[in-house]
This record gives sequence, C-alpha cells and structure tokens, in this order.
Amino acid sequence: MSNTKNSCTPAQIEILKKQQFSDTEPGMLLKDFNSLLAFIGETGIAVSEKTQLFALNTLAELNQVLSHPLAVKLKRPLQKSFPHINGLYLLLRSSGLSHIVSDGKKTTLMLNEDVLAEWKKLSPTECYFSLLQAFVYRADGEIIGERPGCFEECLSFFQRDLGTGIDVNSKHDNLYLLRFRPGLHNLALMELFGFIDIKCVANEDETWPLDKIKPTAWGSAIFGYFAQNNRVMPFLGFKNRLDQADPEFWEIEFKKHIPAWKKSLIQVERKTTERGTYIFKVTLGKASCKLGVPAGLSLDGLACGILDAFKFDNDHLYEFIYKNQCGIKESIVHPFVDRGSDFCTEDCTVGYLPLYKGMTFIFHFDFGDDWEFKIQVEAMPSAELDFSDLTVIEKRGTPPEQYPDWDDE
Repeated sequence: MSNTKNSCTPAQIEILKKQQFSDTEPGMLLKDFNSLLAFIGETGIAVSEKTQLFALNTLAELNQVLSHPLAVKLKRPLQKSFPHINGLYLLLRSSGLSHIVSDGKKTTLMLNEDVLAEWKKLSPTECYFSLLQAFVYRADGEIIGERPGCFEECLSFFQRDLGTGIDVNSKHDNLYLLRFRPGLHNLALMELFGFIDIKCVANEDETWPLDKIKPTAWGSAIFGYFAQNNRVMPFLGFKNRLDQADPEFWEIEFKKHIPAWKKSLIQVERKTTERGTYIFKVTLGKASCKLGVPAGLSLDGLACGILDAFKFDNDHLYEFIYKNQCGIKESIVHPFVDRGSDFCTEDCTVGYLPLYKGMTFIFHFDFGDDWEFKIQVEAMPSAELDFSDLTVIEKRGTPPEQYPDWDDE
C-alpha cells in the first residue's frame, strides 16, 4: 500500500463541491436504509440463529418497500437472492446500528437505541458519509456469509473491470463473473451509493436481469481518489483494509470540499466491566446449567467453571468465540494456541467481552472432539447480584460423556 496521500484532483474537487445529498441523491441509499430501519422498528426482526440473516418470511415484504424490488420466483429464496437487501443488511451491521439478541427460543435483530438516537441527529450528508465510513472500514463479506472484501472488491472492480461500462448481455458468462467479483451484494451497494448506474432488461429467467452497468461521475471521482492513494492487491480474497493506521486521511480531504459533512455516526465503544455478576445459561446437548459469573473472572476461570459444571476434564485447548458489534467473528484463545492474538484467555476477563443481555457466544473445547458449549447472557451485572466466585445456580439434564468411545476399565 502506498504511503503517499495525494490531494483530490481539480476535477474530483469540482464533483465533490457540486454533489447534493438527500434520500435519493446521489443514489437511493438513504431512502432504502431508512426504510430498512423503519421495517425493523422497535420490536426487531426475526433472523436465523445460525447465520443471523433475515428469516425467509420477512424477505418478500422487505423487498417491496425498497427502491429496487426484484421479482424473485424462487420457492424458498435466501437473503442473497435479494442483492439490495443483502447489501443493506451488511451496511446495517457494519454501521453499529444493530445487534443480535436471543432469548433461547428465537433470535432477533434489534436496533441499538443509543446509536439510532445519534443517527437521527445527523444531516443527510452526514448520514451518507457515516455509511460510507462503515463501508470502507468495517464492512466484510463474512457478515453475510460471503468471501472477504467489500469496498476493496468494489475499488478493484472499478479499476480493472468496469472501464467506461459493461454490457452484461454481450457475453454469456458476464453475469456469472459479476456474481463472483465484485459480488452482487457489492454491486447493489455501489448502485445505492450512486457510484454506478444499472439498467435492467426484461428476463424472467433472472431475478436481477442486469443489462448495462456504467460508472457515474460521482463514482469515478470517489474511486479515482482511492485508487490514487491506495493499492488493491490483485489476489482474490486478500483482505486489504484501507489505511487503517490513518483512517481519517480521506475524510479530512473530503470535508474540505463538503462543508455540510461535520459529524459522523458515533460508534459505541467497547465497555469493560470488572464489578458485578453476569448470569449465564450454558448448554451442551440436552444438558444446561445456570452460572453466576463475576465480571472480573478471567476467561480461564470461566472455562474451568464450565468444565467442572459439566464434569469434563481440563486436559485440552479451548477458545471463546463471539461476534463483535459488526457481526464479524472474533475469538480469544488458550495461551498455548498460537493465532497471533494480542492477548489470550488468561489475560482477558469476562467483563472485557462486548456482552449484552440476550447475546450468545461459544466456548469451544478440545480442538479434536470439538465440544461447543453455547453460552447465553441472561442478565447483566447489577447492584443486587454480586458473587465473589463463579457459582453454579442451577443444573438441568445429564451432560454427555466426554469420552464415550473409551472402554470402562
């Protein structure tokens, strides 16, 4: 990646100054994103427990409230069958405006009230660039089960493939290639951001019957600026985060020419808790237990407490796996596991984890037999409950045997 940070060209500056921002300019991004927020509402929307994507019965209704509804004829369409929904969901999770809550029976996508309140204070210009920041720095295909790369893939597509435009129907495999690179969800996001114009053609065989794709002047200015300041690796799947060491260089440059962009969406910082007691429900198979866990307990201490409650020995490696606020999987591992982590389970307390009521995460034990204990946060620390040590509050069911294939001796 180049360390040289060039200023915008005179042509780019002119485009930045002239661009208007509203629900429908430079693309339909804000109109559709706010429609998504309204659709989710105060009560949230059901999502899959495993993938945390929208449930099938919500997709058709959500599709109809967007600016680019698609005629999906599949009997059981998935979220990726609707590229605009898939892209908006990716942007929603990346923005920090949502989180996943489970009550043990259903899993729900909820809006983060604190971040939503800040969102409502922003002007259209500030909303647009807050989402662009999320797209550039935090969006990742992993959130929606796609391969890594979002803005980087779009930048690469602009630099190498788009040129003055693509006639999708001119070659039989053009649509297939677009599914792979940059991916239909990224293509939909570029259209919503106003970076490209897409024309469709009547074709009952295709859900999204793409015909012609052309860059807009706005898209050419934005991607042209990033192209002259960043180098995109040519290897597919390589996660090239754009100047993370100095994330504000392009923001400062753009703000010179867009005076209406003064604030950005405030991200909720990870809060650490060292006092009080969490209530966890830990499940393995048909067995479960309820634990009172001090916030200051190390993750090694939590691991020992879980294993003891389920009558497992502690002779194997382990890790705790959770999804961060953006929906990207993270893990904290046993000190003997070399994964390039800054810290491990002996360094990290339970209160360090980005926990909230209704969140679930995994205790993965024994990398050979791969036992996965599901942990659900039933209660956050409060003044009424404060255990000095990990306490087993309740047990239900019979735990599975740790070594069922061993002959009794």
